[in-house]
Amino acid sequence: MKRLKHKTLVVITFIALLLLFVFYRDSNHLFLMSGIVIILFLSLTIYGVFQIRFNYFVDSINKGKGSSVYLSFDDGPDPEITPKILEILESENIKAAFFVIGNKVELYPGIVKELHEKGHLIANHTYSHSNKIAMLSKEKLMNDINKCSAAIEKAIGKPSLYFRPPYGITTPRYRSVLNQLKLTSFGWTLRSFDTLMKSKEQLINRVARLISPGSIILLHDNRKVTLEALPGIISHCKKNGIKIASFAELTRLTS
Repeated sequence: MKRLKHKTLVVITFIALLLLFVFYRDSNHLFLMSGIVIILFLSLTIYGVFQIRFNYFVDSINKGKGSSVYLSFDDGPDPEITPKILEILESENIKAAFFVIGNKVELYPGIVKELHEKGHLIANHTYSHSNKIAMLSKEKLMNDINKCSAAIEKAIGKPSLYFRPPYGITTPRYRSVLNQLKLTSFGWTLRSFDTLMKSKEQLINRVARLISPGSIILLHDNRKVTLEALPGIISHCKKNGIKIASFAELTRLTS
């Protein structure tokens, strides 16, 4: 979906309220109709903040083209889970994307380097991954993202060109910062909710039920249940003729 610019919605809302005042200022329903317009505006804005796929503030790549699907992992590297996930991916010759947290990259640069050397995409997921990061000032947000980029470049010897905002929350500040840093944002098509799943069967079933052509699947490489479910997810794709493609292919398709 193309990004519905926030400023455009503000203008539309202002015009709607102005027209209501001009044509219905003597109506008993003026306040009711105005309230409905304002509620719609606020609802769309809140939805846009929390739904990265809406592309409300930031243009993100949320789906690939064609029939292939793509695996992505957030919140690593994890010293126990990430190497085991790497082993599974290597055994299946699958290349994924890892959206890494900068402070963890500093702790485990060797894992990140190995992921890169094995052909996986390394991308920025902020340095702190704070649950308040979307509320930071533009300067602090830029510093946080830059700090993660510096950690990645130190680990793999090249800058990262891609980014995913924590929790998929976007704001106008993100748009400004990402434009200045020339980072491309990645969202997702299928949120696995592996952070909430209690068993690998639940996770496999959810992904199998919701997967579709072009899906970018959001997983986490710091969750044991994800590690346990990954072979089953891959097996489901193989049995159903679903190709798991690399993010290198996805970036070519969407460039």
